Amino acid sequence: MIEIVLGSGLRVRVILALWKYGELHTTELAHRLGTNYRLLMRHIGVLSRYGIVEERRIGRLRLVKLSNKTHVIELAKALAKMEEYLEATYKDTTL
Repeated sequence: MIEIVLGSGLRVRVILALWKYGELHTTELAHRLGTNYRLLMRHIGVLSRYGIVEERRIGRLRLVKLSNKTHVIELAKALAKMEEYLEATYKDTTL
């Protein structure tokens, strides 16, 4: 099940961005991640379906944020720590 939710680099980046910036307008999130809006919304749908993110609308504005459930917060913290470690340790390494 976890590979469904985290099996996409974009989904991991969404979680990390929402952890770092908090609630964001979906267009702003797509811009920050450098991705296509429609692709982002497909991945937001998966994360929402599994309770990782929450969406709300204000008129035509669509906002998304991490769920405040403990396991989601712990997941985001762990991903952020791992990202920080990898960037510091392997910053000069290319794939």
